[in-house]
Amino acid sequence: MYRAEISKKESISGSGLTFILITLGVVSPFAFQIFLPSMPGLITEFGASHAAVQLTVSLYVGAVAFAQLGYGPLADRFGRRRVILAGLAIYTIAPVICATAENIEILAAGRALQAVGGCAGLMFARVIARDLHGRGRAAGVIGFVTMMTALAGSATPILGGWIDVTIGWRANFWITSALGLVVFTIAFVWLPETRPKGAADNVFTTLRRGLQLLRSPAFVGYAGHGTCTLSAWYAMLTGLPFIMVDVLNQPTTAYGLYFPFLSLGYMIGNLVTARFAHRWDIHRLIVIGVGLAMIACPVMIVWNVALTPVPLALFLPMGLIALGHGMSQPGATSGAIGINPKLAGSAAGFMGFGQWMIAALTAQAVGMIQNGTIWPTIAVVIGFTVLSGFFYLLALWGETREMDSPSALSP
Repeated sequence: MYRAEISKKESISGSGLTFILITLGVVSPFAFQIFLPSMPGLITEFGASHAAVQLTVSLYVGAVAFAQLGYGPLADRFGRRRVILAGLAIYTIAPVICATAENIEILAAGRALQAVGGCAGLMFARVIARDLHGRGRAAGVIGFVTMMTALAGSATPILGGWIDVTIGWRANFWITSALGLVVFTIAFVWLPETRPKGAADNVFTTLRRGLQLLRSPAFVGYAGHGTCTLSAWYAMLTGLPFIMVDVLNQPTTAYGLYFPFLSLGYMIGNLVTARFAHRWDIHRLIVIGVGLAMIACPVMIVWNVALTPVPLALFLPMGLIALGHGMSQPGATSGAIGINPKLAGSAAGFMGFGQWMIAALTAQAVGMIQNGTIWPTIAVVIGFTVLSGFFYLLALWGETREMDSPSALSP
């Protein structure tokens, strides 16, 4: 087993390090969501089209996906701390470009740069948790960080809308830059280096060895499980607003009233993981999580077939699915990035790229396949939920096979 090179570790407690990981996890979601309420006003501000304004979101998501591919091998070669600080520096500078933008093109470019910097935060919060802890305990830390990030993110759009109305949309970027500076300072002063000893190959060797992860059934299984659960979540987020208005004839405000069934379900799943992961193996967490989600699928189908569809017939079962995914996703993440401790950064990068890209494509597809009924969204959510179970079985089979024979991924 590899030991982490934990400089400065003695000067920080476990709770202090968890706080640092939470601050790292918050930066990218904060930057993404605080800006969203300002988007409609940019059409008038810059005389831009809806498509041009949408680029400020699309480029952000794409930049997050591709940046992780580069960050992973770099962190395995040069260490977590250096790469995180470089990312936070970019995150701090990029909002200044956005706040002073004179046209939508510069704003979109600044947003992409902001994403490149910010995505290092949440990505490496997970990697550091796995560097320092075994799989079960790491899953608990990841679950707690994810829960706190989601909790903070739920209030961010409200803050962004208030700032937009009272001060102006440019102030959101100055505030984001200030947050980046604060988190950079915290990381610079207190964040330890946690990369395992002996992990410093040159970048090309690290990348080549990282690509070998894609040949591991265990890695593909765990990463695939996390990708499916995230895609199911985005299918809910993008499909249910259409259903509420176009199918169930609800007012546009109704989605917000029922949304807590989803967000609270996911956060409760994260809380269960954080509470019990140090006593339960990740397999128990994933099995229970997958089981709950699987039970909710036929319940949702029967409820909506037997009775007239109503909001609760969608949001209650999907809330249970979100709870199950909130339990299983941190464990799968811990399992994926722990396949080879020396390549944890590369594993997080490949996994993050796949998750963001497929989730983004899913969100776009769900919007395109709406047909005036509840079933396209239900089919996608159930499909990804079932597929997540098959990916877990692949991970389980891969782990058994790799334990029975020397793994090509082992150093």
